[in-house]
Amino acid sequence: MQSRRPHHRRGWWLWPVLSLLLAGLAWPTRADNAAASQPVQEYAPQPAQAWMTLLYERVEAEGVSAPAASRIYGYAAVTLYESLLGGLPDNVTLAGQIVHLPDLPLWNEDQVYDWVAVMHGAMATVLPRLFVEPEAATVQAFRDRRAAGLAALEDTHPQVRAASLAYGETLGRALLDWIARDGFQEAHAGAGDYVLPEGQELYRLTAEGTQPVEPYWGELRTLVLGGGFECAIFPDVPFSTDPDSTFYQQALEVVEVGRGLTEWQRETAAYWVDTPGQTGTPAGHWVSIATQLIDQYEMNLRQAAMLYTMVGLAVHDAFISGWAVKYDVMLPRPVTYIREHIRRRWSPYIETPPFPEYPSGHSIVSAAAAEVLTGLLGARAFEDQTHILFSHSPLTRRYTSFEAAAQEAAISRLYGGIHYRSAIENGMRQGRCIGTLINQRILLSPLSQGE
Repeated sequence: MQSRRPHHRRGWWLWPVLSLLLAGLAWPTRADNAAASQPVQEYAPQPAQAWMTLLYERVEAEGVSAPAASRIYGYAAVTLYESLLGGLPDNVTLAGQIVHLPDLPLWNEDQVYDWVAVMHGAMATVLPRLFVEPEAATVQAFRDRRAAGLAALEDTHPQVRAASLAYGETLGRALLDWIARDGFQEAHAGAGDYVLPEGQELYRLTAEGTQPVEPYWGELRTLVLGGGFECAIFPDVPFSTDPDSTFYQQALEVVEVGRGLTEWQRETAAYWVDTPGQTGTPAGHWVSIATQLIDQYEMNLRQAAMLYTMVGLAVHDAFISGWAVKYDVMLPRPVTYIREHIRRRWSPYIETPPFPEYPSGHSIVSAAAAEVLTGLLGARAFEDQTHILFSHSPLTRRYTSFEAAAQEAAISRLYGGIHYRSAIENGMRQGRCIGTLINQRILLSPLSQGE
């Protein structure tokens, strides 16, 4: 009789393999890693857009000041980019390009990753810590975004998802250690003790019960610039009360423009006002434009990450640059000068914010953002629906270029009655300098090698 033992011996190895397959626990080997770790450019951009949109919403909800918001958007963009870097074989890290950014924890080349899960881990770790004492609703919103993002990765192997999330959290903690050394805590804590210098030619608060916004912001560590004054454009119109002086004539222009505002000018002033607590601030407006461009030009996740990174760097350094000059020059606002020297009961069309006049912050940030966007995409026509997307108003604007949008944002400050022309025009010069230096100093993807 033929023994059945050899048949049993031949089939014994099938059982553990079948058990693993049935349990869904098959684990990719190192040889499979290159194929299993999907490149970032093959992902859709919506997970990144969801994080940046939520960030705008929470900045608005918490009433974060304009300079503090620019810091949040800047570090969020760096976090997003570095979390995806392992899936971007054709891109390079920001470490070393941002000279004080240290080498960050590397991914394990023997491990399979879902790069979107890495991003969720890093963003959920970093973003809540960028807010000063965040509200419970903000903390919960970031937790919910993380949970929803991970739930959408239902086709990702559970162990891959867990390893990816863990690496993202490790990366996020390393980024937080670096972020904590930028001087923000000291600058923000000291703002309450700041005392404005006195003088007719110096800035004075225009509303009782207010404090100058972030007077030490210009001392914060920049990301790309060599300090807050590198691109500084100082006033070329000296303060004067002489009616024949250029300064007086520029103040008179503010009065005359305000007296004859057209409907389009009023709408333009309102469109770009970007008041903290009512919107996501001027920096957030340009982040919102970036989010819309991703859809309008059908970008993938790699392209979206690069777009957010350059805009984030621009808005971050633009506000440090602007605030460094503001609190050095200390020029009074039009409402102060006009009431004292031209018309006592004059009021601007939009509310005057509590910080010095020169230069125009919105002019700087808009010109800087437009410069990096043009560097990435060229002179592109686009549509901006920021106010519709965030339920501010039904206003929509269409532009033939990013520069055209920046020019409109800048001149809106004259229509609003809160800046003189020199602050607007020199602010744009300062912003273009910032954007140009970022384009020159930051290389996200190396040039192709020639033959």
